[in-house]
Amino acid sequence: MTEVGASPRGVSTSRQRLAGIPEADRIPFNQKLAFAVGACTPFLAVDLTISAFWMPFFNIGLGISPLSLSAVLVVLRVWEAFGDPLVGNLSDNMRTRWGRRRPFMVGGAIFMAVFYLLIWHPPEGHNEYVMLAYLCGIGLLFSTSCTFWNMPFYAMQMELTPNYDERTRLMAWTALFGKISGLLGGWSMAFVTGSWFINSATGKPDLVQGMQFFCWIVAGLILVFGLLPPLIGRERFYDKEVVRQTRDPFWASLKESFRNKPLWLLIGSSFFILLGTISVSSLGQYLNIYLVNEGDIAKASIVTGWKSTVLVATGIACIPLWTWLAEKFDKRSIVIAMVVLSLLGHFSYLLCLRPDMPYLQLIPAVFEVGAVSAIWIFLPSMKADVADYDEARTNRRREGALNAFFSWFIKVASTLALGLGGGVLQITGFDAKIQGQQPEVLQRMLLIFVILPLVLWPITLMFLWWYPLTRARMAEIRGQLEARRGKI
Repeated sequence: MTEVGASPRGVSTSRQRLAGIPEADRIPFNQKLAFAVGACTPFLAVDLTISAFWMPFFNIGLGISPLSLSAVLVVLRVWEAFGDPLVGNLSDNMRTRWGRRRPFMVGGAIFMAVFYLLIWHPPEGHNEYVMLAYLCGIGLLFSTSCTFWNMPFYAMQMELTPNYDERTRLMAWTALFGKISGLLGGWSMAFVTGSWFINSATGKPDLVQGMQFFCWIVAGLILVFGLLPPLIGRERFYDKEVVRQTRDPFWASLKESFRNKPLWLLIGSSFFILLGTISVSSLGQYLNIYLVNEGDIAKASIVTGWKSTVLVATGIACIPLWTWLAEKFDKRSIVIAMVVLSLLGHFSYLLCLRPDMPYLQLIPAVFEVGAVSAIWIFLPSMKADVADYDEARTNRRREGALNAFFSWFIKVASTLALGLGGGVLQITGFDAKIQGQQPEVLQRMLLIFVILPLVLWPITLMFLWWYPLTRARMAEIRGQLEARRGKI
């Protein structure tokens, strides 16, 4: 059995010590870059829509109630949750001259861009029920397109390299471009509410007009970024391992995923991080507008833009540090440290959301970069480790099924968080028709915003503590796999 980390064909020992990762295990730079840029696609298509545009555009801009808008998002998330396992299994069983994943991703990218445009151009002059029906219909088509792109993409991420640390380096590149796209997202509201889009009747920025222009830019980026991974990427296991596999029946594959203990622990870790983060994202946005900036959405958008800039700069600066620490220790240990740091930072929002010092909120936001980095870098890398553990158990590569099973529970977390987010906003007594909210309403919003993550994030630590796939364990698993079917 070849020791993991031994010099591959012709690579000197001194070079390996400097590089840390054998040449044969490295992902070619063009593929790594294409994958990292492609990972911005779901952020642009889904995350940016939910966190920045959805509530302001349809609630503040068009007057639809936040509870109804949350209900639409819940419907779309439930639809995706049922579609993810089916597409994941279908992707695992696909055999074409282009591989398993790429045909799905090409079609998914094209349709995502088209339906994204339609979301922001609803029919005019209709009541709220017609608008909600339109959003549900176009949203279901858009969500289906996202599923056909997302499931093969994240499955492909799990099979680009067999190396424990190269997987983290791949996700570090992904995090870099995620931060850059996050910068775009942070300034997007400032752009769509800027002086370019003034309503002639009111003399104020027109959020609806601005978004209907900006959506063309986002749709173009979705198309370009979404096509890069399937056109440039390579499915490493396909030719040497997958083509010999018989197809996996859906229910049998689902049963195997259900038996995967490390996968369950990874699901639990991600579930509560996301639940605590997404459930208060709208509250954080509204607090910035109505508590810190006293209802001035344009001013609040400038603060959000600078906040995003600082977070991007901090996040990019921390990526080499997190990557270096991960190669010195286990991924699990670094994620635990990140979550603890984020808890301390989030608590400080009680002191840092102040109208007289609007930029003071940057301090806790910088601390929370830890939780975001954990999701973007380490949890996807750990998910690829779970795929190796699964292969050792089942003698099969089932990245699509594993990712879909993982994604199903992440969609459940998102669905609960979106429903919870709209619900807590409703019970605070917030009224979009009022320019200045009552002090007691703002106080309730602030308390819920701070307390909810402080309750949910610590549960993540319990799941991480029991996660078994350490660096040493993964070295054993790789040795077993290569002794059985050779190196890939």
